[in-house]
Amino acid sequence: MFGKATYLIWIALFMGLPIAWMVWRGRDALWKRRAALGWTVLGSLVGGWAWDAYAVQVGVWFYDKANYTNWWIFGLPLEEWLWIMGVTLLFGSLTVLLKERENPHA
Repeated sequence: MFGKATYLIWIALFMGLPIAWMVWRGRDALWKRRAALGWTVLGSLVGGWAWDAYAVQVGVWFYDKANYTNWWIFGLPLEEWLWIMGVTLLFGSLTVLLKERENPHA
Protein backbone atom coordinates (compact mmCIF):
# COMPACT_ATOMS: atom_id res chain seq x y z
CA MET A 1 0.00 0.00 0.00
CA PHE A 2 2.73 2.51 0.98
CA GLY A 3 5.66 0.62 -0.50
CA LYS A 4 8.69 0.11 1.69
CA ALA A 5 7.24 2.39 4.39
CA THR A 6 4.08 0.31 4.85
CA TYR A 7 5.10 -1.49 8.02
CA LEU A 8 6.77 1.60 9.52
CA ILE A 9 3.59 3.61 9.00
CA TRP A 10 1.51 0.82 10.50
CA ILE A 11 3.78 0.65 13.56
CA ALA A 12 3.70 4.44 14.00
CA LEU A 13 -0.08 4.65 13.76
CA PHE A 14 -1.16 1.61 15.73
CA MET A 15 1.61 1.40 18.32
CA GLY A 16 3.46 4.72 18.31
CA LEU A 17 0.39 6.92 18.73
CA PRO A 18 -1.18 4.86 21.54
CA ILE A 19 2.15 4.67 23.37
CA ALA A 20 2.64 8.44 23.00
CA TRP A 21 -0.87 9.03 24.36
CA MET A 22 -0.21 6.76 27.36
CA VAL A 23 3.09 8.50 28.08
CA TRP A 24 1.34 11.87 27.90
CA ARG A 25 -1.51 10.75 30.18
CA GLY A 26 0.46 8.62 32.64
CA ARG A 27 3.96 10.04 32.62
CA ASP A 28 4.46 9.82 36.41
CA ALA A 29 3.21 6.24 36.77
CA LEU A 30 5.27 5.03 33.82
CA TRP A 31 8.37 6.88 35.02
CA LYS A 32 8.06 5.22 38.45
CA ARG A 33 8.06 1.82 36.75
CA ARG A 34 10.62 2.58 34.08
CA ALA A 35 13.04 -0.10 35.30
CA ALA A 36 10.39 -2.82 35.09
CA LEU A 37 9.33 -1.63 31.65
CA GLY A 38 12.96 -1.47 30.51
CA TRP A 39 13.73 -5.02 31.69
CA THR A 40 10.54 -6.24 30.05
CA VAL A 41 11.52 -4.66 26.73
CA LEU A 42 15.03 -6.11 26.97
CA GLY A 43 13.63 -9.58 27.66
CA SER A 44 11.20 -9.31 24.78
CA LEU A 45 13.99 -8.23 22.43
CA VAL A 46 16.14 -11.22 23.34
CA GLY A 47 13.27 -13.71 23.21
CA GLY A 48 11.67 -12.15 20.16
CA TRP A 49 14.95 -12.07 18.29
CA ALA A 50 15.70 -15.71 19.05
CA TRP A 51 12.22 -16.85 18.04
CA ASP A 52 11.84 -14.70 14.93
CA ALA A 53 15.37 -15.12 13.58
CA TYR A 54 15.11 -18.88 13.95
CA ALA A 55 11.72 -18.96 12.22
CA VAL A 56 13.10 -16.94 9.30
CA GLN A 57 16.23 -19.09 9.12
CA VAL A 58 14.29 -22.36 8.86
CA GLY A 59 11.69 -20.91 6.51
CA VAL A 60 8.65 -20.85 8.80
CA TRP A 61 8.00 -17.29 7.65
CA PHE A 62 9.53 -14.45 5.70
CA TYR A 63 9.24 -10.69 5.34
CA ASP A 64 7.89 -9.22 2.10
CA LYS A 65 10.64 -6.90 0.89
CA ALA A 66 8.04 -4.72 -0.86
CA ASN A 67 6.72 -3.56 2.53
CA TYR A 68 9.95 -3.26 4.51
CA THR A 69 12.87 -0.84 4.43
CA ASN A 70 15.17 -3.86 4.05
CA TRP A 71 17.45 -2.70 6.87
CA TRP A 72 18.35 -5.92 8.64
CA ILE A 73 19.85 -6.22 12.14
CA PHE A 74 20.94 -9.63 13.47
CA GLY A 75 18.76 -11.50 11.00
CA LEU A 76 15.58 -9.41 11.38
CA PRO A 77 14.33 -6.31 9.60
CA LEU A 78 14.30 -3.02 11.52
CA GLU A 79 10.51 -3.04 11.55
CA GLU A 80 10.43 -6.34 13.42
CA TRP A 81 12.67 -4.91 16.14
CA LEU A 82 10.33 -1.90 16.39
CA TRP A 83 7.33 -4.23 16.55
CA ILE A 84 8.87 -6.27 19.39
CA MET A 85 9.68 -3.15 21.41
CA GLY A 86 6.43 -1.43 20.53
CA VAL A 87 4.06 -4.24 21.43
CA THR A 88 5.92 -4.78 24.70
CA LEU A 89 5.74 -1.09 25.61
CA LEU A 90 2.13 -0.85 24.48
CA PHE A 91 0.86 -3.66 26.69
CA GLY A 92 3.35 -3.03 29.50
CA SER A 93 2.33 0.63 29.70
CA LEU A 94 -1.34 -0.26 29.51
CA THR A 95 -0.90 -2.71 32.39
CA VAL A 96 0.91 -0.10 34.51
CA LEU A 97 -1.72 2.55 33.86
CA LEU A 98 -4.66 0.23 34.55
CA LYS A 99 -3.03 -0.92 37.78
CA GLU A 100 -2.33 2.70 38.75
CA ARG A 101 -5.95 3.58 38.12
CA GLU A 102 -7.05 0.68 40.31
CA ASN A 103 -4.71 1.64 43.16
CA PRO A 104 -3.29 5.18 42.72
CA HIS A 105 -1.31 5.15 45.99
CA ALA A 106 0.74 2.01 45.29
